[in-house]
Amino acid sequence: MPTPQEFQLSCLWGGRLARPVFSLFILTYFLDEKATAVTVEQIDQLLADWKQKIDIASQNLIDLHGLPTYQRLCGVSGFPPVQLTGITLARVTPALEAMNELFQHFDLLIKTINKATELRKQLSPLWVSEVKVKEIEQILTGSSIQLAVVQIPLAQRGLLSVAQTANAIAPRQLLAAMTSAFDIAKNAVLEVDAAWMRLEPALATAEAEILSLQRLADSLGQGSVDELSAARQKITALRGKIESDPLGVSANFDREIKPLILRVKATLEESVRQQNEMRERFACAHHLLSQLTELNRQAEIAFRESREKITDHSTWQTPLDPAQIEALSQWLTRLETKFGENILNSIRIGLENWTAKVKEYIAKEERAYAANKAPLELRAELRGRLDALQAKALARGLAENAILSQLAENAKRLLYTRPTPLDKAAELVTQYEQELNRKYYL
Repeated sequence: MPTPQEFQLSCLWGGRLARPVFSLFILTYFLDEKATAVTVEQIDQLLADWKQKIDIASQNLIDLHGLPTYQRLCGVSGFPPVQLTGITLARVTPALEAMNELFQHFDLLIKTINKATELRKQLSPLWVSEVKVKEIEQILTGSSIQLAVVQIPLAQRGLLSVAQTANAIAPRQLLAAMTSAFDIAKNAVLEVDAAWMRLEPALATAEAEILSLQRLADSLGQGSVDELSAARQKITALRGKIESDPLGVSANFDREIKPLILRVKATLEESVRQQNEMRERFACAHHLLSQLTELNRQAEIAFRESREKITDHSTWQTPLDPAQIEALSQWLTRLETKFGENILNSIRIGLENWTAKVKEYIAKEERAYAANKAPLELRAELRGRLDALQAKALARGLAENAILSQLAENAKRLLYTRPTPLDKAAELVTQYEQELNRKYYL
């Protein structure tokens, strides 16, 4: 009587387990074993171990067969068989063939363990037949499973060679070969399952990213990007192959489309970085232009004021002509127009030249402002110095001294009259200080 797992597995294969077929997996694990005498207790332990292994293997085979992806690949459980192509065909076909042999070998293994179990039941508890024990031992540990008969090609035969050879294998060796076949089949099925699961979302995400990148390119003034158009066409072509060759589509997507999108993304992000950098430079340029304009205004005021209030013109410096500043402003406007046309390389050079020129003008205006402001500051300094000296004279009781009063009056007349002869005014303030000190120390 077959176990429930055996019955379920036989149903999966049309109501019967297929005839054993010899495979390369079995040849890989084919080894000779030496018979070893065992006790009845050891026989019972071996049978218990084999029952556990068969139960586990049966459940794993059922679980793999129950995967919708496996059923689609095999065309069972109501699924039409998928017409595989390309990489998937090359990868999955051997795996499914290995799975087919695995079910066949599982039937052999169950029959072999059942045979040993039936012989164990025949052992009398009162008298144990060594012959029977030896037979059970041979079934469980020896080369007791007969595999398919292999036809030997004529080219490989000698005069006395047989045309066919039969191969036998031990249960544990068959189980090891089945484990290898199961891993190959499972990995292939799960790889296809993962590809089917991820490809549609991955292609949809890639298309969305392509649209986003194209919008970014449009905002940068670059128009249609050929690489993005090519990627979109490739995605359309790949989408039609997802069913038949998911592994090939996955490899193509990872090898061609993803790197292409990443390259375009990196290029556009670099363009964004460059444009942001240029915007920052233009903002800095406008700040420098405003700074120059203000300096020019201050230098012009200082120049006019100095002309009105100071007689000595030797240190004056003429401020920039407003036309020069206007020319700088127009130059900057032309550069901004080119920036709108996305001509970055020429703009970068032009803006560097513009920045050098505006900084040159700023330095010149700073010198002009300082030169034109200096006489006015000197006059203010002389006024303050004279006031401080008069306060000192008052503190020393010399405020009404005739000489000091006359010197102070003459100095104030020059310092508060336009234009002021700074040399004469400075000389009078110095004389006042000297006379004050002389009177104090007398």
